[in-house]
Amino acid sequence: MDNNAQQNETIFQVKVASFNLFNYIEPPLAYYDFENIYSGEQWAKKQLWLANFLAENQPDIIGFQEVFSADALANQAREAGLEHFAVVDEPTIVDDFICRDPVVAIASKFAFEDVQAVDVDSDYAKALGLEESFKYSRKPLRVTVVLPDIGHCDIYVVHLKSKRASLDELPPAQSMTVKHSGKANFGELLGRNVLGQWASGIQRGTEAALLFHTMMLRRIETQNAMILLGDFNDSLSHQPLSLLLAQELRFEREGSGELASYPLSDSYQLYYQREAEVNAENISDENSMPSQRQATHYYGAQGNVLDYILLSQDFNPHFHTSTAEVTDYHTEDRHLINPQYARDSHSTDHAPVLCTIHSRR
Repeated sequence: MDNNAQQNETIFQVKVASFNLFNYIEPPLAYYDFENIYSGEQWAKKQLWLANFLAENQPDIIGFQEVFSADALANQAREAGLEHFAVVDEPTIVDDFICRDPVVAIASKFAFEDVQAVDVDSDYAKALGLEESFKYSRKPLRVTVVLPDIGHCDIYVVHLKSKRASLDELPPAQSMTVKHSGKANFGELLGRNVLGQWASGIQRGTEAALLFHTMMLRRIETQNAMILLGDFNDSLSHQPLSLLLAQELRFEREGSGELASYPLSDSYQLYYQREAEVNAENISDENSMPSQRQATHYYGAQGNVLDYILLSQDFNPHFHTSTAEVTDYHTEDRHLINPQYARDSHSTDHAPVLCTIHSRR
């Protein structure tokens, strides 16, 4: 066996994924309303869809969103070989069986050296003019694992605030009906809806900014590699979430060359950048490059990318001390673009995303 073959055999590979499960809840619990209880058959179909996904894609680390029944998910993950499971919060239960406020979780083939809830930094929240009661809409979690060839890695799982209009915080409506007609005042409804959407956007953007700052402080302290998995509920091309991929300081400072080790990169972009470089001299492979990124969620006919895997510079081959690179990226969207009722009726309304990472030697 030659040296190259020996080297290829020892290269480390890890596959990471992010999966919004869409109301993963074991009966007789209900999600949001007393009528939303899966039958035994429906729950079995939902579990089977997840089991098939895990068996077909074989992720080594997977972050979950919309988890109501953490114990059931932990058992299902272990059956798929993901022996290590963590959750740092629990849903709200009303009237003994109606559940709200689903949580995030993570399952892994690698042991957790540390598991932490990511809380709001109260000092910075106060400096931003936020109320003392401000908190993440869903509490993020962070685990630390040791990956061969890569070392300590902090993995974050998030589910940022949705675009659904937040109306609970608004003052009571002044006049929801037109006098004597009994019809809804659509002008006021529209105005309140815009205010509610703006409130959701403020919450989502603030969550992203506070999380990013927390990650940077942790990076300074440990120099651990970082992976951020989650449903961001918006495109990274939109403000303010685009700040998660900030690459430069607004004002240049002396010694800012050290900044290069801190930014995050989109694993999708890293993968197709690598593919473009590999195939630069192979014209026949140009058609293999996607013309448009696959959506991970559809609102009506409009597709959007809401689910992401972001990586620290340790996974960017253009960074001089990187230890790994993205060698594959996949969006599991068959159930969204070509659904079959028998197979997909109780799957999820999101497309899970996965990327494969190889160590570099």
